Amino acid sequence: NDLKIPERLPHLLSSAPSPGNIRLTGDQRDYLQSVGYTINGKPVANRTINLSAPNCNPPHSLYLPDGIGGDQACTYDYMRDLELYPRTEKTGLLGRGVLQLGRDHQLYAEVAYSRAKSWYAGTSNRINGELDVSMIPALAATGLGDALPDDRTITVRTRLLEAGMRTSQITSTGTRLVTGLTGTLAGWEYDLGLNHSVNTVSDRDVHGYLLYDKTMEGIASGLINPFGESSAAGRAYLDSIQVNEEVRRARGTMDSIDVKGNRPVARLDGGDLMLALGAEWRRERSRSNPSELLLSDNILGDPTPGDGVTTDGSRRVGAVFAELVAPLTRSLELQFALRHDRYQVVGSTTNPKVGVRWQPAASVMVRASAGTGFRAPSLADMVRPATTGSSATLPDPVCMAENDNDLGYCADIWETRTYSNPKLKPERSRQLSLGIVAQPTRQASISVDYWVISKRDLISTLGDDVILGNLAKYESLVHRYNEDEGLPGCDYDPDDSTICFIELRKENRGRHKASGVDLAAELKGLKTDWGSFGVRLTGTLALVSKQQTGNGDPYVSNLGRFVTDGVVQRWRHRLSVDWERGPWTLTLSNSYIGSYEDQNSAIDTNSGTVVAPNRVKAYSLWDLSGSWSPNKALTLRAGIQNLADTSPPYSNQAYFFISGYDPSYTDPRGRTYYLSAQYRF
Repeated sequence: NDLKIPERLPHLLSSAPSPGNIRLTGDQRDYLQSVGYTINGKPVANRTINLSAPNCNPPHSLYLPDGIGGDQACTYDYMRDLELYPRTEKTGLLGRGVLQLGRDHQLYAEVAYSRAKSWYAGTSNRINGELDVSMIPALAATGLGDALPDDRTITVRTRLLEAGMRTSQITSTGTRLVTGLTGTLAGWEYDLGLNHSVNTVSDRDVHGYLLYDKTMEGIASGLINPFGESSAAGRAYLDSIQVNEEVRRARGTMDSIDVKGNRPVARLDGGDLMLALGAEWRRERSRSNPSELLLSDNILGDPTPGDGVTTDGSRRVGAVFAELVAPLTRSLELQFALRHDRYQVVGSTTNPKVGVRWQPAASVMVRASAGTGFRAPSLADMVRPATTGSSATLPDPVCMAENDNDLGYCADIWETRTYSNPKLKPERSRQLSLGIVAQPTRQASISVDYWVISKRDLISTLGDDVILGNLAKYESLVHRYNEDEGLPGCDYDPDDSTICFIELRKENRGRHKASGVDLAAELKGLKTDWGSFGVRLTGTLALVSKQQTGNGDPYVSNLGRFVTDGVVQRWRHRLSVDWERGPWTLTLSNSYIGSYEDQNSAIDTNSGTVVAPNRVKAYSLWDLSGSWSPNKALTLRAGIQNLADTSPPYSNQAYFFISGYDPSYTDPRGRTYYLSAQYRF
């Protein structure tokens, strides 16, 4: 309510309300205009109308003239019905045993089990139903059916509130078994371990998901009322076509063996020259199994591209590494590291790192490091089944060229399909850092570190806005109905240039450059008659953040401005003030994220204009926590998060499904309380 989303972002809500909006064809609208048909006392002017307007069944469905439904229809406020945090049940078990083998060796074993079950509730299902004009008395009385015998079908965009909220049950389980041997052998401190891990995820549609074909039949027959309450028979019909079954199951396993050890190999002026060696081998496997019903693409609210398949991928990974720490003098230490990784299919990479630590005085230390790194594509990046989604409200340049740049007609929410890619290469990076630490007293310290990161061959999908903004380069990723490609769900129509879907495929695309400064300052152990106090501040000042959207494209900066899918704020920090006296402790903390230029690219499809520019305000939260430890075994903790009950700052971003704020770094729950107890034995 604080964000006033219906008033500020009505065009980012939904045009599928209850009672349903009617989407007229051009000929149907023209005929209704010719016979003087009116909505809310005014002649029909739009192709989207609602027979109940302006009585739109609030608070779910609202009459918002500036909304996506327009001034002759209704707009559905899905944010009001959206559940932000799911109900979750968690259980876990962790055990460890150690057996001493003589004086120098230990045999150990660990077992871990976790299980989490979450119920995610979304909005009620929406559908574009179709029924004959004779089923709508108000329109049938106009004679439209007789006047347009080949255009009698009426499309209704409606929200099926009677079917309930779409609810999914996600159950994830994980088991991990580790056994190993550690100790000292021939001067080496060693650790040898075997690991077997299994993780499974089950996704079950439990309520609110309906059989698509049966829902369409129910609307066409009049059994389901898209304009209001259905009859008892209609509600029973909705209950009968509910989907309640597991639709996805995935299983991942990893078996690994690793060994590492270290020992001094020489004596230098500053201490022992330490050598560490290690090796790892592991086998990863990932399987996913969609249900037959999901593959049939017949679940309303849970679509699949139609070419989704069962996947089963595996790979072997090996690595060796070496590290050397050389204290040349008491004030100068050098570090060297080298790591070689080999991923089956992906390939091999070798990455060095060097570091230096120089302490010219007891209270001052200078440190620096440089190295290279990599990130191998995950099995999900390479073999995950295709998934469907939707874009933000974006204009289609082809439509704009055909319709006199009419944003109101050509901007829409387009279907997207995201595909994995078995030919991905690793991301590669270079890092450099230089810093200084000063500790003028035992209670006070401060550090400043400058860092630079450069990445190439980024594993990503192109933003849908980037694709539509550069069709000269990315037209092949936009699939239209007038292109006879034989794609599922894209029935060929040579006269229809509408977008069927936008293809988002994992690729190695472009480069990213970033730099910044990390700051830390601490004052601790300040003893007074009222207890001991401490203050700590950690913060990051971002100096550069820019990325190519594709190979050969110019760099685009997201520093202090929202671009495509996110923003890098220039400044963020965490400040804490601590107090301790006997068994009592208290901490007051502040987390702060700076302001930035908003996305400012969402399109009002009703007016055909881009939203007014906005600057997102800084986000500052204060938390308070305390503890009491009457003895070494028992500790009681309590706290208040978001003391001031601060709402997330308003944002007009249109990338995330949630509107009105950026959910990637904010918490909409407001003030929350927690209490915990810990007993050690």
